[in-house]
Amino acid sequence: MSLALGAARGLTEKDMQRERQRRAGQDERRGPRRPARTAPAPIVMAARRPRSEVVPPSEPAPEPESAQAGAVDDTESRVTAAETPPSASPPARRAARIVAAASPSADAGRIERERLLARFMASQGRAMISRAADECRRAGVEFPHEQAVQLQLLEHVDEGLARGAIAALGQILAAEAPAKRPILLQRLQRLEDASDEEATRTAAAELRRSLRG
Repeated sequence: MSLALGAARGLTEKDMQRERQRRAGQDERRGPRRPARTAPAPIVMAARRPRSEVVPPSEPAPEPESAQAGAVDDTESRVTAAETPPSASPPARRAARIVAAASPSADAGRIERERLLARFMASQGRAMISRAADECRRAGVEFPHEQAVQLQLLEHVDEGLARGAIAALGQILAAEAPAKRPILLQRLQRLEDASDEEATRTAAAELRRSLRG
């Protein structure tokens, strides 16, 4: 067949012989032909359902320092807000009070006034009571609006002071009972009988009648 093909192609016998030798050389270099490999039988494996395992969460990427600082501040603010009661009001600031220290002269004056008033209250007799009361007035001592003090002023020789004491006693006795009723009635009776001024006698008589009524 190859000769026929060679003849058909117009090849000479010498050329065909060369061709046969060339092909024989190629076959020798290639070696014997390997039989065709048969495909291996497929391996059949039974598929098993994988166990459900908890996949640990992946660690988050580290945040920048600025973001971490902001998160810490936010957390601290939320903790502080949770610990602080909503109805709690901020503590009121204590107002500073400036107290002027008392001067030695002021203390000395207060002690002197207390001494004069105590002397006035301890005095007996119209003359002695009048002198002690006058010393208090010169020192600027104000007579307290009390029963005992006003009862002592009824003995002053100045009828103006005596009438002032009668008026003060009328206000005091409207709210409380007389502490020394016999002494008060005795002094009012003396003023009513021996006073030089009519106003003094009238005031003493009215107060004495109100006590008896």
